[in-house]
Amino acid sequence: MAIQTQLRKIKYNAKETASLVLSKNAFVFGEPFHSNAGDQAQSYCIQKWIINHYPDYKIRWYDSQGLFYLNYEPIRRIKKIIKAKDLIFLHSGYHTTDLYMLEEELQRQVIKAFPNHRIIVLPQTINYTTEKEKNKSIQIYNQHKDLFFFCRDSVSYKEAKHLFYNSRLYLFPDIVTSMIGQRNYNHIRKGILLCLRNDKEAVLTADEREKLKLDLGKIDQVTETDTTLKIEPNEFKKNREKILEDLWSEYAKYKVVITDRYHGTIFSLIAATPVLVIPSSDHKLSSGVDWFPESYKEYVKYLSDISSIPDEVARIYQTDYQYRLPSYFKENYYDKLKSIIESD
Repeated sequence: MAIQTQLRKIKYNAKETASLVLSKNAFVFGEPFHSNAGDQAQSYCIQKWIINHYPDYKIRWYDSQGLFYLNYEPIRRIKKIIKAKDLIFLHSGYHTTDLYMLEEELQRQVIKAFPNHRIIVLPQTINYTTEKEKNKSIQIYNQHKDLFFFCRDSVSYKEAKHLFYNSRLYLFPDIVTSMIGQRNYNHIRKGILLCLRNDKEAVLTADEREKLKLDLGKIDQVTETDTTLKIEPNEFKKNREKILEDLWSEYAKYKVVITDRYHGTIFSLIAATPVLVIPSSDHKLSSGVDWFPESYKEYVKYLSDISSIPDEVARIYQTDYQYRLPSYFKENYYDKLKSIIESD
């Protein structure tokens, strides 16, 4: 049985290698292997963007966990057969950090493996907490001579100019923003949605969270959610479009969202639902909301003082909304991304 399994593996590898050689490939490294809807939405938008702009390319997905367990062997196999016209993308997100070393290590592996191939690092939050890991990344990233590095907030961009000085650096919004203005919903809106994280990036204490729910409950019914869903990762990947479309439609049923999730903010705006943004443990939200233009100002507001939330919710309840937003990010950024990454 072991010999048969090994033979099937060799046959599969040979078949996969032949496919890689014969097709134009867009390699995407760092696909999520979990059920965080924000990261899954990034994959969804990356896929849509590649299909729209490189329709003759086959998208090849690789997740950080799977590559780690395979000791990055698929990267070494790709290195032997990659063609000049093949594309390499590093998945967008919070990957350029020592808080999530699985993702950071994958980025290092890819950057080291393809020193002469253009690599597009899709919009990242940068945040190193230790000098040791920061210096490792500085050394590895700066050895690459054709790295296009997109930063998704001004703090990360400033940090990248200091750290990754050999890269082509761009300040660019999170790719999920390209969905804002692309959907219209006609739901009857009622109630308040709390989309709050419960992990190491959370700032609200359990007591503060309970008090907030009690205060908001005096205004309207409160529903709690998070962007990490109780769906098996493989199921999420298989049904990604439907799950996300249903989720955005659900956000469009509320009058207001309060969130400490960056993608909770973006999901609210996809649904054209007013959103109040409260801090998380880093700069991801405080600097991320700076992206939103004047035409969005009635729909998104950052609150550093959580005690002001009930008053802000009351204000929103007294405001008339059209529940429509322009497709600012698609038109001003992602429709232009191809010309940027093909520039010399």
